[in-house]
Amino acid sequence: MHDSSSSSLVDQVPTDILRSIFNRLTFIDLVQAKAVCSSWNSLGEEFVSRMLWLMLPSKEEVEGGDGTDVNNNGYGGFFNLGETQVYSLKEIPKEFRESCCIGSSNGWLIFLEEKAVPFPLNPFRQVKIQLPSVDHLLGLLKIMEGEYELGYCVFKKQQMRDCYIRKAVLTGEPDCNNKNYGLILLCKEGKEIAYHESGDSYWTVLDVSHPPYQDIICHENYLYALSEENNIEVWDVQGGCVRKKFDIVPPFPEKSLAKGNSFGDLCTSRFYLVESCGDLLLVVRYIGEFEDWNGTLVREEDRLTEHCTHPKSVSVSAQSFLNCEKNSVYFTVDFWEKMEEDYLYGGHDMGIYNLKDDSVKPIYEFSSDKIQPPPCWIIPQAMLEA
Repeated sequence: MHDSSSSSLVDQVPTDILRSIFNRLTFIDLVQAKAVCSSWNSLGEEFVSRMLWLMLPSKEEVEGGDGTDVNNNGYGGFFNLGETQVYSLKEIPKEFRESCCIGSSNGWLIFLEEKAVPFPLNPFRQVKIQLPSVDHLLGLLKIMEGEYELGYCVFKKQQMRDCYIRKAVLTGEPDCNNKNYGLILLCKEGKEIAYHESGDSYWTVLDVSHPPYQDIICHENYLYALSEENNIEVWDVQGGCVRKKFDIVPPFPEKSLAKGNSFGDLCTSRFYLVESCGDLLLVVRYIGEFEDWNGTLVREEDRLTEHCTHPKSVSVSAQSFLNCEKNSVYFTVDFWEKMEEDYLYGGHDMGIYNLKDDSVKPIYEFSSDKIQPPPCWIIPQAMLEA
């Protein structure tokens, strides 16, 4: 029997005291507290929606296999960075095993199904939105079960993401009320950008000016596309009609240039666009082409093992996530094509880079040489808006 007097008493707990208590609770405790009453549910949802997660492949599959069947591995758990705790899934959803993740945007994951059909998925609300197929967009001539044929080449689902869809971003947050939003794909080795507006049955290929592109990002109803020549194209994506606005040629930071020159031919560089506190940042990542077992950069002819990876990063306020380290870059691997070149190693390049002392420490470690599918961030929309 429900005790209405008890319910009214917990409703009367001062919000500041309740907030202090909730701030000390684990994810599981918060979920249980949300079930007490409506006021606790609202406050608990505020805390849950500000948790930073890293979606991980199944640890049993990654560490238990011999590395020959990694393409069939699925995502099996969520790592809570605030608690340094992994929450494993009792049953792995079909989407986590039969599809590959091509993006994480606005708190949603974007997957690509085996029949070349992309879909946004909210992992916590269990909402899935089906979108039109991209088979014609990517030039697929024939689709077989689990494989795609393009000319004389046959690709599996993981290789499709590696070679043909570099990144997927949402222009807004989908909801159950058919709110307008769009999905943008950076595809065909960065040479094309395609746009889909919610409610449409087709994809629109943008008439871009500076392909190929290294990165794309959506910020305040604008699409920013960073070319390999470091030009930035700006597109207006409001109202379902994408219009080119102007180009930006940002100056290359002298400090970054000096840093790159100091590496000589031991490193290559990759560039990213990151929104931070209303500003748009150009982030430079230097990648060691080869290193030995001690982590020392070497030339190709001196290599012992190959490490060619680079991160996918976003920016959040440290105030919105109490356990987030200030002035740091949290990164994971997204150099898909290089991971496919090496069948025995890859996926380890994830950690926390401290901007002040140049130190790097791991986030989560596997004992296996090959980690696939690679870990993927889930950044709740509440953290992005803070």
